[in-house]
Amino acid sequence: MANTTAHDKPTDGQKQATGSDNKHFKNFLHKLSGQPDSYNRKQNFTFGKTLGAGSFGIVRYARDNNSGEDVAVKIILKKTLKGNEQMILDEMNMLEDLHNPHIVGFRDWFESKDKFYLVTQLATGGELFDRIIERGRFTEHDASLVVIQMLEALAYLHSKNIVHRDIKPENVLYLTPEQNSPIVLADFGIAKRLQSPTEKLTSSAGSFGYAAPEVILGTGHGKPCDIWSLGVVTYTLLCGYSPFRSENVTDFINEVKHNNAVIFHADYWKDVSKDARRFIIKALQYDPEKRPTAQELLQDPWLVSIAAQYKECDLLPNLKQNFDAKAKFRQAIEVVKLKNKIEKLKHFQTANDDDPSEIALFNDQGDVDHLVPPENKDALSSWNKLSDALDKAKVDPTSSRASLTPTKPKQGLPENERTTAASNAFVQLVQAATENKDRVSSYKEEEEKKS
Repeated sequence: MANTTAHDKPTDGQKQATGSDNKHFKNFLHKLSGQPDSYNRKQNFTFGKTLGAGSFGIVRYARDNNSGEDVAVKIILKKTLKGNEQMILDEMNMLEDLHNPHIVGFRDWFESKDKFYLVTQLATGGELFDRIIERGRFTEHDASLVVIQMLEALAYLHSKNIVHRDIKPENVLYLTPEQNSPIVLADFGIAKRLQSPTEKLTSSAGSFGYAAPEVILGTGHGKPCDIWSLGVVTYTLLCGYSPFRSENVTDFINEVKHNNAVIFHADYWKDVSKDARRFIIKALQYDPEKRPTAQELLQDPWLVSIAAQYKECDLLPNLKQNFDAKAKFRQAIEVVKLKNKIEKLKHFQTANDDDPSEIALFNDQGDVDHLVPPENKDALSSWNKLSDALDKAKVDPTSSRASLTPTKPKQGLPENERTTAASNAFVQLVQAATENKDRVSSYKEEEEKKS
């Protein structure tokens, strides 16, 4: 073997030249394969875990190799758009124009022959309700600080004639795990820019339980629909449950059309100020013309001064009680939906796609563990475990569809797993999902019909 000398080692300049040559060679190959020019920017990112999935694509962790920033990349399969590519281009152009501390930041976008890539700021602090449950205490004043930040985001959007149309807790995120982390609004997939301040949209939007009556009825909606959704979120923030009891459209409209649907039950609202209740009633006016604007609500007495006086009473015990069962059921549903959506998306891919393995629940080839913040690693690593457990679990056909909490471990599980179940919240979640398999399946089918 030949001896290696210092002169044999490449200099920094030679390394840079080699790297540059490789980059130019990759660009050349991309052009030969018919890739758009912007596809070259994909090599600026190292991709990590899959975070979620929708009807058109998935969201993955990634790292910007140039800046070192961790980001979220929405990867959209062009085949799923079926000629509606303009919808994605509108979202990209809209996000590129938004610069507000309470709106998830735009970073970049590029495309391949088969996919669009939308790169945004990565919010690592968790969803609104999940984060609240993790806190040691939560007061009316804390709730008001969340609402103020949401309203500041909405006031900014509405000043640009943009309607979010999907305000719900899942789209309200904490930017960082820090205690004083700001709130950011995310997911602008169905947001619309109005041609005029008074334009009415008639396309379907929002999520049942948070969508305004005019959205559900299709009678025409605009900025006030975001105010309604904010009212629902505010109510839920202060008590842990929805202001409405209806589970279908007809009952919901009958419940709310006379402005008498919102009830403040004494057991849960006795320690909440009357001004908070008045604020909610203002936002939940059936007639959208009678709802205040985001800017007007920011001047409401509850937010300006009253809520600051309510820093002592801890609302968290009631919130946990009301969130807990629903949260377990929702998580179980989301796991099933995530797996099924990714399976559907895979059918759109062929061996000729630029990266056939990119749409996956977990992509081992692009897995970068250090991209995942510590507080999210357990949740992400649990997806496969939960999926396997759901597949293995045996469902008792006589089990109650009403109960969310199992009364005994599944007999089909080994003894050591049943022992673990007694102390492991994750397995409790599995049990909740399997006990309610019919509910999960029917819920999933209803959601798919909407999408």
